[in-house]
Amino acid sequence: MHTPSGVAPATTADRQQRLRSTAVRHVHWFRYSGADPFSGSSMYSCRCGVVRPSI
Repeated sequence: MHTPSGVAPATTADRQQRLRSTAVRHVHWFRYSGADPFSGSSMYSCRCGVVRPSI
């Protein structure tokens, strides 16, 4: 990675702080998406793509 002259590379602590400050917390909001043909349980999916069977 090339850094412009006169600019110090960011330290690991700087990068971690920047990630923490820009991170957005995601809460899964599951909704019914169909039946699982193998187990017969109901499948629920979140908008982010996570799919889980019913409990």
